Amino acid sequence: MSSAMSTRALTLAAAAAVVASVVCMPTAQAAGRPDFQLPTACGETWTATTYSGHAPSYSVDLNHYPGDDTGRPVVASAAGTVTVADSGGGWAGTHVRIDHGGGWTTHYAHLSSTEVTAGTTVAAGQMIGRVGNTGNSTGAHLHFEQTLNGAGQPAVFDGAAYSYSTRNLTSNNCGSPEPASPAPVSAVGDLTGDGKPDLLARASNGAKTLWIYPGLGNGRFGTRIDNGGWAAIDQVSGVGDVTGDARSDVLAVEKSTGKLWVYPGGTDGRLGARVDNGAGWNSMRITGTQDMNGDGRGDVLALEAETGDLFLYPGQSNGHFGARVQIGTGWNSMSVAAGAGDLTGDGKNDVAAVEEASGKLYVYPGLGDGKLGARVEAGTGWNSMSSVSGAGDYTGDGKDDLVARHNDGKLYVYPGTGTGRLGPRIDNGAGWNFDN
Repeated sequence: MSSAMSTRALTLAAAAAVVASVVCMPTAQAAGRPDFQLPTACGETWTATTYSGHAPSYSVDLNHYPGDDTGRPVVASAAGTVTVADSGGGWAGTHVRIDHGGGWTTHYAHLSSTEVTAGTTVAAGQMIGRVGNTGNSTGAHLHFEQTLNGAGQPAVFDGAAYSYSTRNLTSNNCGSPEPASPAPVSAVGDLTGDGKPDLLARASNGAKTLWIYPGLGNGRFGTRIDNGGWAAIDQVSGVGDVTGDARSDVLAVEKSTGKLWVYPGGTDGRLGARVDNGAGWNSMRITGTQDMNGDGRGDVLALEAETGDLFLYPGQSNGHFGARVQIGTGWNSMSVAAGAGDLTGDGKNDVAAVEEASGKLYVYPGLGDGKLGARVEAGTGWNSMSSVSGAGDYTGDGKDDLVARHNDGKLYVYPGTGTGRLGPRIDNGAGWNFDN
């Protein structure tokens, strides 16, 4: 979509605010046509626009207003196999294409990042990427196409044809819960009892096996420990001690219920009986921290997707959390945000975040009272990372570090320097988007 057309789409969408419901035309199901749904999370309302000459034919641009849509989840319109998932440039920028069989495909363009790889089998409603502004685009939005044998087709959502005028559409793509932000890897404190921080990594296989990789203290990791299938879980993150046993714990949001669970960490790389923290967490993008408010207990940072507000939930010592405190606004402009340990060398834990528009990594110094100070730029090109987190000293030099997984599946440890900036990274090899 050209910059002029993007601006026009924004104007049309603003005018569409008076449209209260979808205006679609009934359509006969084409032979073999999949049951296409809106490529957005169940229940969300998006504005659809198009214009004369929009190419390929019958393409639809989608925005979720108000505010910047950067980073909002994009989900598969129907079940199929991913044939393209890359950031190879061109007009589409970062994009995903899915083959649904019978010659039918869908295309999702201008993404900020992808959550799948070519060859992956996906279900309807499964998260495949995030809205962005890449390629020939000005203004974050999702460019979407339905094609048959390579030719654009009039889009059909939930059995009704889109009428190709500015309309508000509500997603019925509810076949499976939409994962909010399942990080491929997450730094976590010591779960193996050797005094060194470890790593959580979840497989992309059907069982979603959760592995704990023991940190070796040299920027590398030892033999992984199997913690069973976590397919019922959406988000997973390490967190400091919230159970009062002086050991780090694990956070998990359950897909079907939206409940937040705390899994107590042990000293053998395995987890204890979980503690229920109630429902409603599937609307939040969560990350655990070692301690942000200076009370010695782990806390939860939670980004509310609808508003972009960032909240701190202070950990207690019984596996639960206290009343949340708002500590920031506009955080939906960040593609990745995570607790990062003490990167500034002042003895207080910080937050690391990647700005979607620029790809810059910023460190937000923790002030020790749950609030954040003025950010420090720590690098560029970080929009190629699908996860960033930190939970201590992984290199054995007494300074806290960052762990990051690249979109290509490589894992890196970035040594902290104690200044908010990072040293030369340590390559832990490829395959961290593993299937087994």
